[in-house]
Amino acid sequence: MSAPGTADLGGGRHWRRVLVYGVGTSGRAAARLLLDRGAAVVGVDGRDPDALDLGPLAVEPRFELVGEDAPLPRGLDGVVLSPGVPPERPLLAAAREAGLPLISEVELAFPLLAGPVVGVTGTNGKSTTTALAGAMIEAAGHAVEVCGNIGDAVSSRVDGPPGRVFVIELSSYQLEAMESFRPNAAAWLNLTPDHLDRYAGLDAYAAAKESIFARQRTGDVAVLNADDPRTAAAVSRGRRRFFSRLARVADGCLLAGDEIVEVEPGGAETVLFRRGDLPLAGAHNVENAMAAALLARALGAEPEDLRRALAGFRALPHRMERVAEAGGVSWWDDSKATNFAATAKSLADLPDGTVHLILGGRGKGDDPSQVVALAAAKAKRLYLVGEAADHFASVFADAAPIERSGTLDRAVASAAAAARPGDAVLLSPACASFDQFRSFAHRGDVFQQLVHAALADGGGEG
Repeated sequence: MSAPGTADLGGGRHWRRVLVYGVGTSGRAAARLLLDRGAAVVGVDGRDPDALDLGPLAVEPRFELVGEDAPLPRGLDGVVLSPGVPPERPLLAAAREAGLPLISEVELAFPLLAGPVVGVTGTNGKSTTTALAGAMIEAAGHAVEVCGNIGDAVSSRVDGPPGRVFVIELSSYQLEAMESFRPNAAAWLNLTPDHLDRYAGLDAYAAAKESIFARQRTGDVAVLNADDPRTAAAVSRGRRRFFSRLARVADGCLLAGDEIVEVEPGGAETVLFRRGDLPLAGAHNVENAMAAALLARALGAEPEDLRRALAGFRALPHRMERVAEAGGVSWWDDSKATNFAATAKSLADLPDGTVHLILGGRGKGDDPSQVVALAAAKAKRLYLVGEAADHFASVFADAAPIERSGTLDRAVASAAAAARPGDAVLLSPACASFDQFRSFAHRGDVFQQLVHAALADGGGEG
């Protein structure tokens, strides 16, 4: 039994005093978990204390808040990192020099999870695949906690009955700081350039993603994208299963006409579901559903469970979400597309020459060539917003007619006036949102409000 004031956190961690760096959603959940188990917590955040929503932590006697410029507190046993905290922060450098373990919030929670763990990572499609896998596993009769990067922090889901399946969306940032995390089934969906302001290059970013499999063992399952060479080459000691829209695989599932078919070495083929069963637009969502199905199969889901889950599934907010259709014009919110690879996936299935595409925000420096080529085929007009507008005007100069709208409200108003029956207006920015919005979700919410206002005012031909 732990001594008074010491938190028994499993995995051999008996910590009395812990630094939690970043007190947003995951940091607050980590702090609460630590406090509930008896540790004292020092919170660190670079934001103005008046801007922080500490909730009950503000009156917790064993919680204190210090600024980023404070010296490293004495008597620490470890540091818990919130996603997105840059590793070069001076306090973190001091903690490493002092020999303190630095772990992610997910790693903090992992030894306390009393049930199977499913992990999902990738540049794009993580949230949809996580939600789909959760729905499929639940349809198979399991109690499921869908958490991580998709919404609630894993630390906030620790307490509860044993035997629950934890389906966790994981960013590369979270995967950087793991010591014991071992998912029973895990998927790496794809790899495209992203977050290169954080990583030295694509190889470093890929290594962070691939580490999701680092501690898997025989009996675990690794789900990999056979159509993505870097992902397909990932190493795991578990069973490697593949999904593909384009070719046959020896172990996993593939798209055969309208059917998603599971194949196993030396075994019969099994139809898992049909493309028409999937209530989501886009070829990329076929890939997401295949990956989710293989994860669910690892937890014992049957084909009828998968089909039942798909029948009740709806698109997540801001991921190719249909906002409205009026007068033959469809409006789509794809605000979650924060890089060019995601925008390319969303454009690919829309009819040629019909798309009014709203692009821009805070650029990430990734390769635009695929979207430039698709825009030349798909776009009727481009509406450029945010910090990237001037750069995009040059990049897309020969792809389609361009309007430098500057702001989202002007882009929506112009698209409403220009769109004709059969057209689609698509917000798929290929950029981060932080130049003009709090988050991609805030940007998507504002877009939807603007669309509904424009249609209420009789904007456009619709």
